[in-house]
Amino acid sequence: MSRVLVTRPAGQGEALAARLRAAGHEPLLVPALRIEPLPLSGDHRRRLLDLDLYHAVFFVSANAARHALDAMADLWPQWPVGLHWLAVGESTAAEIRRAGLAPEYPRSGFNSEAVLALPCLADVAGKRILICRGDGGRDWLAARLRERDATVDVIPFYRRLPAPDRHCPDDIDTVMITSVEGWRALAGRIPARARVIAAGERVAAAVAADHAGPVVTAASAHDTDMLAALPG
Repeated sequence: MSRVLVTRPAGQGEALAARLRAAGHEPLLVPALRIEPLPLSGDHRRRLLDLDLYHAVFFVSANAARHALDAMADLWPQWPVGLHWLAVGESTAAEIRRAGLAPEYPRSGFNSEAVLALPCLADVAGKRILICRGDGGRDWLAARLRERDATVDVIPFYRRLPAPDRHCPDDIDTVMITSVEGWRALAGRIPARARVIAAGERVAAAVAADHAGPVVTAASAHDTDMLAALPG
């Protein structure tokens, strides 16, 4: 049995912790980040009022879907029809379903590259795409869609801040990191001997630059992939 630090934001790590416990590990939930909603600017509000003019809306995370859909519901008593509601993975798709909408998302990969391969994004020339994300998020997908001659709008709905009570016990065996921001919040607090499981190559590269101990790259931030990267 190993002690595993789960660093997802508050309220978002319980499912992973339950799976770790069922697999014989001892999970410890210590959020690295806290999520703070951002107010809508006048320009962003106007874009949401034009929601029915978009071809697709992409939510980069469950946090993005939760905060964006709440903001949209305040402006749209009935959802516009004909839009593609895109998610990066199952947890984000679940938030879309809770709003009564049908999500489209990759069944593997769980990243922007996999989302770009969705059929509804194959021919987007002249179409409008809305990306809902956190402040300072990755611009890769927006750049690729613009290369395909789409008009892309990006609205940040929240920001991630270091959690005030973040810490890492000295006797922890493994730390699970799902974002570069989460790593930055914890870097320097993790014992050098601890194994770090990083969600994807970009996060793993950020961890490896600062951490002297072993770094394992999970296929994605999906719970199944994070669990699969943990040695038995």
